[in-house]
Amino acid sequence: MQSQVIIHCKSKDNDYLGVHVLSHGDSYRWGFGVNVSKTTLFFCGFTSQYGKGVYDIFKAGRDTYRCIHCRWEVREDGAHGFTEKANKDDIWYKWK
Repeated sequence: MQSQVIIHCKSKDNDYLGVHVLSHGDSYRWGFGVNVSKTTLFFCGFTSQYGKGVYDIFKAGRDTYRCIHCRWEVREDGAHGFTEKANKDDIWYKWK
Protein backbone atom coordinates (compact mmCIF):
# COMPACT_ATOMS: atom_id res chain seq x y z
CA MET A 1 0.00 0.00 0.00
CA GLN A 2 1.36 3.42 -0.98
CA SER A 3 1.59 6.10 1.66
CA GLN A 4 -0.35 9.33 1.70
CA VAL A 5 0.84 12.92 1.92
CA ILE A 6 -1.10 15.52 3.89
CA ILE A 7 -0.78 19.02 2.44
CA HIS A 8 -1.97 22.27 3.97
CA CYS A 9 -1.27 25.30 1.77
CA LYS A 10 -2.12 28.92 2.49
CA SER A 11 -1.10 32.41 1.57
CA LYS A 12 0.40 34.92 3.94
CA ASP A 13 -2.99 36.69 3.85
CA ASN A 14 -5.53 33.88 4.21
CA ASP A 15 -6.13 30.17 4.70
CA TYR A 16 -8.84 29.35 2.18
CA LEU A 17 -7.16 26.34 0.52
CA GLY A 18 -7.55 23.94 3.45
CA VAL A 19 -6.05 20.53 4.08
CA HIS A 20 -5.76 17.86 1.36
CA VAL A 21 -4.77 14.20 1.59
CA LEU A 22 -3.04 12.87 -1.53
CA SER A 23 -2.30 9.27 -2.43
CA HIS A 24 0.59 8.19 -4.64
CA GLY A 25 0.16 9.69 -8.12
CA ASP A 26 -2.42 12.29 -7.03
CA SER A 27 -1.96 15.99 -7.65
CA TYR A 28 -3.35 19.18 -6.17
CA ARG A 29 -3.64 22.52 -7.99
CA TRP A 30 -4.84 26.03 -7.37
CA GLY A 31 -4.59 29.35 -9.18
CA PHE A 32 -4.02 32.93 -8.07
CA GLY A 33 -2.71 36.26 -9.26
CA VAL A 34 0.46 37.99 -8.12
CA ASN A 35 -0.32 41.23 -6.30
CA VAL A 36 0.83 44.62 -7.61
CA SER A 37 3.58 44.96 -5.02
CA LYS A 38 4.88 41.46 -5.93
CA THR A 39 4.83 40.20 -2.36
CA THR A 40 2.55 37.22 -3.02
CA LEU A 41 3.59 34.25 -0.88
CA PHE A 42 2.14 30.76 -0.56
CA PHE A 43 3.56 28.16 1.78
CA CYS A 44 2.60 24.56 2.40
CA GLY A 45 2.95 22.16 5.27
CA PHE A 46 3.71 18.59 4.19
CA THR A 47 3.41 15.45 6.29
CA SER A 48 4.55 12.16 4.79
CA GLN A 49 5.97 8.86 5.96
CA TYR A 50 9.42 10.27 5.17
CA GLY A 51 9.18 13.46 7.17
CA LYS A 52 7.43 16.77 7.42
CA GLY A 53 8.03 20.48 7.03
CA VAL A 54 6.59 23.85 6.05
CA TYR A 55 8.11 25.43 2.95
CA ASP A 56 7.66 28.48 0.72
CA ILE A 57 6.02 27.07 -2.40
CA PHE A 58 5.49 30.34 -4.26
CA LYS A 59 7.40 33.55 -3.57
CA ALA A 60 6.71 36.28 -6.12
CA GLY A 61 10.29 37.56 -6.11
CA ARG A 62 11.65 34.07 -6.83
CA ASP A 63 8.91 32.43 -8.87
CA THR A 64 7.12 35.04 -11.01
CA TYR A 65 9.52 34.40 -13.90
CA ARG A 66 10.69 30.94 -12.83
CA CYS A 67 7.44 29.14 -13.51
CA ILE A 68 3.99 29.94 -14.86
CA HIS A 69 2.58 26.66 -13.53
CA CYS A 70 4.89 25.73 -10.68
CA ARG A 71 5.24 21.99 -10.09
CA TRP A 72 6.33 20.31 -6.88
CA GLU A 73 6.87 16.65 -6.06
CA VAL A 74 7.05 14.99 -2.66
CA ARG A 75 9.84 12.42 -2.54
CA GLU A 76 11.65 10.35 0.08
CA ASP A 77 14.30 13.05 0.57
CA GLY A 78 12.00 16.10 0.61
CA ALA A 79 9.92 18.44 -1.56
CA HIS A 80 11.30 19.21 -5.04
CA GLY A 81 10.33 22.27 -7.12
CA PHE A 82 10.65 22.12 -10.91
CA THR A 83 11.32 24.80 -13.52
CA GLU A 84 9.23 24.68 -16.66
CA LYS A 85 12.05 25.61 -19.01
CA ALA A 86 14.34 22.71 -18.15
CA ASN A 87 11.74 20.43 -16.51
CA LYS A 88 14.20 19.64 -13.75
CA ASP A 89 14.18 20.29 -10.05
CA ASP A 90 15.95 23.49 -9.07
CA ILE A 91 14.64 23.80 -5.51
CA TRP A 92 14.96 21.10 -2.89
CA TYR A 93 13.63 21.35 0.65
CA LYS A 94 14.88 18.50 2.85
CA TRP A 95 12.51 17.04 5.39
CA LYS A 96 12.92 18.49 8.87
